[in-house]
Amino acid sequence: MTEKVRPALTRSTAFLLEQQGKEGYFEGQLSSSTFPTCAYAWIELARGEPLDPALTEWFIANQNEDNGWGLDTANASNTEATRFVRLVLEQTQQRSPDPSIQKLLTSVPKFEPHLALVKLAYAAFNQFDWNELTLSENAIPLMKLARQLMKIPILGSRLKPPRHRLPPVELFNTSMFDALFIAEQHTLVPVFILIELNTIKRPEMINSLAAWLKTHVLSDGSWFRVNYITALSVLALIELQEKWEADEEIAELIERGIAWLRTTRNPDGGCREALNLNVWDTALSVIALTEVYATHTELEKHPSKNPPFTDELTDKVRRAAQWLVNHQNEDGGWAFSGLRDRTLPSDADDTALGTLALIRSLLTGSPIDRKALDDSVHRGIAWIQTQQGRDGSWSTYQPGQGDVGCVSITAHTIEALLAFERSDIPDKPNVREAMNTGIHWLRKQINRDGYWRDLWLAKDTYGTACALIALVKVGLKNAPEVQRGVAWLERTQNSDGGWGEDMFGNPTESTVEQTAWSTYALLLANPENTVAERGIAFLLEHQREDGSWREKCVGIYWEIIGGYADPIYASVFPILALNQFSQTTS
Repeated sequence: MTEKVRPALTRSTAFLLEQQGKEGYFEGQLSSSTFPTCAYAWIELARGEPLDPALTEWFIANQNEDNGWGLDTANASNTEATRFVRLVLEQTQQRSPDPSIQKLLTSVPKFEPHLALVKLAYAAFNQFDWNELTLSENAIPLMKLARQLMKIPILGSRLKPPRHRLPPVELFNTSMFDALFIAEQHTLVPVFILIELNTIKRPEMINSLAAWLKTHVLSDGSWFRVNYITALSVLALIELQEKWEADEEIAELIERGIAWLRTTRNPDGGCREALNLNVWDTALSVIALTEVYATHTELEKHPSKNPPFTDELTDKVRRAAQWLVNHQNEDGGWAFSGLRDRTLPSDADDTALGTLALIRSLLTGSPIDRKALDDSVHRGIAWIQTQQGRDGSWSTYQPGQGDVGCVSITAHTIEALLAFERSDIPDKPNVREAMNTGIHWLRKQINRDGYWRDLWLAKDTYGTACALIALVKVGLKNAPEVQRGVAWLERTQNSDGGWGEDMFGNPTESTVEQTAWSTYALLLANPENTVAERGIAFLLEHQREDGSWREKCVGIYWEIIGGYADPIYASVFPILALNQFSQTTS
């Protein structure tokens, strides 16, 4: 197997290098999914425009054998996604009868809407009572109590907010709204506008909500650079234009929002949930490439074992590092997507990996102006330290602001702090205490069955792999949690040598991404792990001639909307696994 791994690693590294854009970033085009595609169609219908035929073709092409639609490219049929598609098709057929759509509709099962966000769409087309969408204003005290109870570890995992009802519009004027997760705020404000305009119509409330929406639009015309949030915002503005006092600014925001939404269209006719994840993809790519570079450098004394890498890798890492420095936010963090004016809020995962990528870029020499890089790393570390929760974890955005500690984010942050501590960057503050409290939190998060569950990617394999990688790197290879995590990964391997699960943690067919990060973690914990060798064999078997692998849906936005596949994931994680294996067999 060893003789196959090195050429496979060479091909995969060469393929990843080719993915770098002219400006220096790496970016994989995310896959289309149902909710964003339906939301785009909803806007066309709301404006009285004929539905783009490419959208109809996408719906036809992505209908499953059971006649339903999935949330994402995993294509497990989902009743809410199916309800949403049926509504769009029915409205299209009513306005412009088409035999192909009528034929399609006859096959679609009928479900009563349950999810509040789907009920909202039905209400917009007069098929659901606006007054039945929200909880009563009297529910706010109970919501506050529930929020306090959710902070209790035993209850927190069991208490979930209702999905069939939205919170009352009055929530907007409370401290509870300010404490919501940032994406929840961006989702609820346009929803509240739609509800208020179709129910009570309080001028002060409508004006306050509209003002919030206007002040939170980004420089590119989107809201939060997310399709569904932007679509809801545009729909709210269209409703304001029709039913309230609209100004020229609203008309301009509508057009800019729609123009941005068009950029989320994919060649397959559907829409992706986010425009890009270029900060995340770039950081991951730099980390993978510098791992390969470090192994290459170590093997220089064995030319026959050395893959033929050139100065191209060093140059591309340099350009990627410069791009990351240029797109760091003023507060020292990084957002998931790089805007030139850096107005998208920083998050802990991108900041941890962005900082780690810059530190690792030093392995290739001095890739950019050293003072600028050192300053950027210092600012990233400072941001990280201010964002640690009281329990020692790191959450996506603001700890305590509707956010919860996340396994993968905490693990990535520990890696960044460890790399910073070991680097030759001058004037380093002491980060050991922050790292130790993070490690303590991470060790406690292991499930009794031996896995760690993550928030963002699918799901238990990713959480477990990230936790193991961080704990092994800080010297806890023999810790009982590590041994339990290794045992869990070993017994959940599929018969084909890979790993796979959906966004809910249910076993699925193997994916390259989940196989790669599971294999990498196992090899770090034990270079002679035979289960990991089967994972390597799976990766070798599924690699394409050009060095790439087929991407699968492993990324998640919200469980109610679905996930995405990212081609960059299907390169960086296998490279890490193959490179680690090549080290153990050199």
